[in-house]
Amino acid sequence: MILDNLFAERDELEHGIDTENPFLTAFRQHENIDKLTRDILIELIDHIKIYEGGNISVKFKFADELRRIAEYVEINKQSAAG
Repeated sequence: MILDNLFAERDELEHGIDTENPFLTAFRQHENIDKLTRDILIELIDHIKIYEGGNISVKFKFADELRRIAEYVEINKQSAAG
């Protein structure tokens, strides 16, 4: 199971990000956000923790997808430059 996920992630990085990716769909839907609404918060945020002393931790629903897309862009930027 873990190996299958890693192979799928590798294939995605090599061949591009699927345009039907839920993260991309949500991102395109809210691409020019000028204010945070309840709907946007529910769609993009998994949970928010508020700690004693005022520190806040935000867990995004699509954090892994964002990391993979950033890696894909970086890899392809280097390939295009080289």
